[in-house]
Amino acid sequence: MPESVQKAGGVMSTLRELKISLLDWETRAILESLSKEIDRLKEVAKTSDDEDEAADAGNDWLELVGLKERLESEAVAVFGSQISNFSSEVI
Repeated sequence: MPESVQKAGGVMSTLRELKISLLDWETRAILESLSKEIDRLKEVAKTSDDEDEAADAGNDWLELVGLKERLESEAVAVFGSQISNFSSEVI
């Protein structure tokens, strides 16, 4: 059952959940992409002269860090710690 949450400004939002099944290479690609986007957002939050842009990037950074941590935790349990190795070298 979807969960409703109160957001800033009094707007209600319904949380929904998507469950998917991923292969190891798909999971690694998503984790690597998340890592790169997290780094980019962190840099924007630190260096932007626009306060709104910096705040938005910081908020998005926090959300993606949480997502990556959840996905990585589940991925390591299924695929092992090598799932977090984004090196192009042979494992």
